[in-house]
Amino acid sequence: MNIFLTLMKREVLENQNGYIRVPVILAGITISLVILAMLGVGELNFVNSMDHHEVENFGDALSLAQQEEGDELPAAVTVGYWALSMITWMAFPFVVFFSLLGSLYEERRDRSILFWKSMPVDDWQEVLAKLLAPVFIAPATFLAVTIAAQLTIALIISVVTLFQGGPVLELWPVGLMIVGWFTAFMHYLILAVWALPLFAWLLFVSSFANRMPFLWALLTPAVLIAIEAMFFETTELVRWIAIHMGGWQEFAFDGFGRDVDIDGPQELFRMMTSGWQGEALSYTLTSGSFWFGTIIAVGFFFGATEMRKRAT
Repeated sequence: MNIFLTLMKREVLENQNGYIRVPVILAGITISLVILAMLGVGELNFVNSMDHHEVENFGDALSLAQQEEGDELPAAVTVGYWALSMITWMAFPFVVFFSLLGSLYEERRDRSILFWKSMPVDDWQEVLAKLLAPVFIAPATFLAVTIAAQLTIALIISVVTLFQGGPVLELWPVGLMIVGWFTAFMHYLILAVWALPLFAWLLFVSSFANRMPFLWALLTPAVLIAIEAMFFETTELVRWIAIHMGGWQEFAFDGFGRDVDIDGPQELFRMMTSGWQGEALSYTLTSGSFWFGTIIAVGFFFGATEMRKRAT
């Protein structure tokens, strides 16, 4: 266990630019934009479109919202924090993609594999660490930075609101914020286990491609898709890839994303956190497509391990 934890630490240190610095920079950009917006709020005069109340600053707007939609405000604030911090996650898919694609390729290219293979560590442990770090450790660091960014944004807005005479406590719906953080991470974990065959494919490509692993990873399935369409006139491979990229939610949630009528932020937040993960987990464990994908992922993992054993 200590050896494997050491391997995981090594992966994080080697990829700290993507796992830590990138989300920190994006969070810093978000916070800077919030500060600039707050600095300009006091100079803005706008009118509430419904009741024609004159609002001179953010504190007035928050006070008005508390009077008119008090029950909706905590959920609206929580959703607002998530909306503001989503820029932090823009780079996440690219970090995971290129981390997996370069994990075994880079050590062969720079010949460092000769050093690491001299260590008393099994190849399967090395490969497993390179799979788990970007898929599970990276989102944990991104979420930690997101939480810090949301708390920082809440603090900045609270200071501004305090000076403008607005209700500061309404900006700290801590219970809803914790629920949002937990829900987001749990839902990601389910998305990640569905996408494991795709992640394992990238790792497998990284284990054998001598040049341009990016093209190998994308062109190979593209060619197979074209062959299937030309000779069999079907699109099963595209459908399979789409399902494991998140399309499974269409079946798990009875028409995911269609005909959704949301009345206010409270209903939106409730919909986002009211048991979707339980339904998703139940569907996942009973889905033949998921278990078939898991078998494919194990095959790619085994292939990557064998290729690393033979690498020199």
